[in-house]
Amino acid sequence: MSPSEGGRSRRRPIPKRAMSFRYRLFRGLLRKIHEVLFGFTVHGAEKVPETGPVILAANHRRYADPVLVCMCVPRRIQWMGKKELFTPPFDWFFYFIGTFPVDRKAGGRGALKSALSYLKDGWTLGIFPEGTRRKAYDPDDPPKGGVAMLAARSGAPIIPVFVDRVPTFRERLRGAKFHAYIGDPITIDNTKNGRGSYEELSTRVLREIYALGDAGLADGKDGGAS
Repeated sequence: MSPSEGGRSRRRPIPKRAMSFRYRLFRGLLRKIHEVLFGFTVHGAEKVPETGPVILAANHRRYADPVLVCMCVPRRIQWMGKKELFTPPFDWFFYFIGTFPVDRKAGGRGALKSALSYLKDGWTLGIFPEGTRRKAYDPDDPPKGGVAMLAARSGAPIIPVFVDRVPTFRERLRGAKFHAYIGDPITIDNTKNGRGSYEELSTRVLREIYALGDAGLADGKDGGAS
């Protein structure tokens, strides 16, 4: 990263779709640590296309979710992040894990343009349809239509991802594991446009995300909760 005018802020580095050696090492070490400590297990990773634009839509219950999803998927991911996060000395980390700054006060047009640009170039885009952290699915608080709009305009498939809760130490001793589930691709019909249609489709995507967790719980693969 090169310094910009003023000396304190930094310019956004040019990202690479392929994982760099440092990124592979970082991701590999984190996965190994989580596998040893929490029994971290990913189900359905083969459902993510190896190339081409993809939108990863995941549930959001903790600050570390972008990193956890990166551990699930063997592709370099780009995430949207509020620009206030990109202040030294932590800005380098957000760039490193694949986050680009978004000015939420200026509206969503710039974020949409950046996201569509990444998808046009064949990137994997990570997004949390809920927009904020939630412990569980809330049907009375549906998501905005952003994820469906991006899929319709880019033609990229949406891959639902559910990252379960981390088992406690006692649960881990009883054999509980930390699970993540990746679902089948969802294709959005780009002939259906309009705010109402996008919000309805995004609600469907969010339901499918949480359905992955429910299916895992039914199979006895929960994080150890009773």
